[in-house]
Amino acid sequence: MSIIQDLYNIYDKEQAKHRARRSSQNQVLGELQGNLTFLREGLREGLKPAAIVDGLENEAYRGAAKQALNLDSLRKRKLERDTYGGIREFERYLDWPTGRLIDNAYERIATLKKLAAGSASIDLIPRLRNLFKFLMVVIAHLRGQRLTPQRHKR
Repeated sequence: MSIIQDLYNIYDKEQAKHRARRSSQNQVLGELQGNLTFLREGLREGLKPAAIVDGLENEAYRGAAKQALNLDSLRKRKLERDTYGGIREFERYLDWPTGRLIDNAYERIATLKKLAAGSASIDLIPRLRNLFKFLMVVIAHLRGQRLTPQRHKR
């Protein structure tokens, strides 16, 4: 083999790794967005909480974990106060890196799945609503968007 052929092979392997990593990142982002959309619609339509929990997905996240994907690379900045509109509920997450936010979201999903499987008497609705709000913040962070709290008129 010539040195040029070796270089081509190295380049092809590196490109394949890059595409796989990028694909996994996009899959995790898509899965988070899909979970958020499903949560919104499930809560709006009054689905049973156990059905909502059952519909939450984590396959892309587990695949990214197997690949040891650096989730911080999805957005290199830490969570900023402007992202969540200064809502006090989210102050504890201020300056969390992206990977920690995503890990926390999926930990909540895993916990909900275990709770739903373990007992029918647990009220999952408040936890689902909290997960919905948290996912809103995580996705806004990943997209570099700012959430603006709506002030209710009395």
